[in-house]
Amino acid sequence: GYYEYLGKRQPATLTVDWFNATSSKVNATFSEASQVELKLTGVYKKEEAHLLLKAFQIKGPADIFVSKFENDNWGLDGYVSSGLERGGFTFQGDIHGKDFGKFKLERQDPLNPDQDSSNHYHGTSSGSVAAAILVPFFALILSGFAFYLYKHRTRPKVQYNGYAGHENSNGQASFENPMYDTNLKPTEAKAVRFDTTLNTVCTVV
Repeated sequence: GYYEYLGKRQPATLTVDWFNATSSKVNATFSEASQVELKLTGVYKKEEAHLLLKAFQIKGPADIFVSKFENDNWGLDGYVSSGLERGGFTFQGDIHGKDFGKFKLERQDPLNPDQDSSNHYHGTSSGSVAAAILVPFFALILSGFAFYLYKHRTRPKVQYNGYAGHENSNGQASFENPMYDTNLKPTEAKAVRFDTTLNTVCTVV
């Protein structure tokens, strides 16, 4: 933002170093173009959106730049308003100090366009990596399940219940097992086929 000194606007930056949500106490650093830094402290009144920050320490490269800020009552006295359409805040008001005028400081959205595009790029990159890992994983599971259903649907059904369907001479139903048919000659032994089809589902973890 900026501040006014001798009727001219000077660029400035206000950095909030510490804030206590319980006591609403604020510590901040006011920096301007001549590399002068003022350590400020104050209390934010939430009900009134009022913030008064007073200087308690001044640092600078030369006395000529520091002298204009040397005032026991130097401070920023203003109000905080939020810009809902931009997601930022504005702190503006009057400066307590000789030859100083008004000030206006704006807090923009923390994500500027460059940072936003950078974060968007990293987010897309990580999302692509996750997709590259998960898509083949789920595809393998689904293909295995589809293969399982396909084999169960198309496999030939072999019906065998071991019941011959006729009665013996005693009038009782006979139970025959082709493996133990005593009426067969050794050379006429029946071959038993085994269904070697394995129905499995492979799941990779």
